[in-house]
Amino acid sequence: MKNKQLIILTTFFILFFLSNCGEKKSKIYPLEGTAPPIHIEDPATQIRWNSVGIIDDKIAKKIAVEQTNARRTATNTLEVWALLRNRTDYPLQIEARVQFFNANKEPIEGPTAWKRIYLPPNGIQKYFEYSTRTDVNYYYIEIKEGD
Repeated sequence: MKNKQLIILTTFFILFFLSNCGEKKSKIYPLEGTAPPIHIEDPATQIRWNSVGIIDDKIAKKIAVEQTNARRTATNTLEVWALLRNRTDYPLQIEARVQFFNANKEPIEGPTAWKRIYLPPNGIQKYFEYSTRTDVNYYYIEIKEGD
C-alpha cells in the first residue's frame, strides 16, 4: 500500500512540475494607480479603447498611469487626458500622442504630433490633447521615451 501511495505522490509532483516548466512568466508590475500600464507583447492584441499604451519597453517600469479620462468641450470636441507619474528618483522626458476613433472604432483623425512631457523625480504631470472633430467616440494614447 505504501508503494502505491509513493508512486501516486511522485507522479503528481512530476506532472505538477512539468505543467509549470514551459509556462511563460508575464512581467509583473506593482499595482499602482487606477489603471496600471500593461505592456502588450502580442501584436494581434486589440486596442484597449479609452486607455494608455506604453509602447517603449525602456520606460514601462519607470512610469505609472494614474488616471485617464475624457470630456466634451464647449464646441463638442473631445478633450482627453492622462495623469502620469514618474516612479524614479531622476527626471524623465517622455512623449505622448493620441489617436481618435468614431463610433465604429475607425480612425477619423490621424495621430496627433508627439508632445514632449517632462516628469520631475517622483512627480506627476498631466498630458492632454483635443480632437478637431465632434464625432469622436474613442481614443487611444501612446507613450514612449523622449528623444
